[in-house]
Amino acid sequence: MTQIVVTLEKDADSKLLRRMIENMKGVLKASVKREEKVEKGVTEDWIRKMRELSNSIDPSMIDMNDERTRYILR
Repeated sequence: MTQIVVTLEKDADSKLLRRMIENMKGVLKASVKREEKVEKGVTEDWIRKMRELSNSIDPSMIDMNDERTRYILR
């Protein structure tokens, strides 16, 4: 089996194009899958914020004698 992946413009009529492709000889199945594009900068910004948060924690305030804390941090 061979598959062809096509990326459509934002305003393209995906339903019409899918029906056209399905009606072509040799096509077994056509499906439409929408993907939300995550911007690289958004992910990097989130990672940076999480690192800042972890660096702002004062380890002297953590009770390491508590077995639940030791379990979580191991």
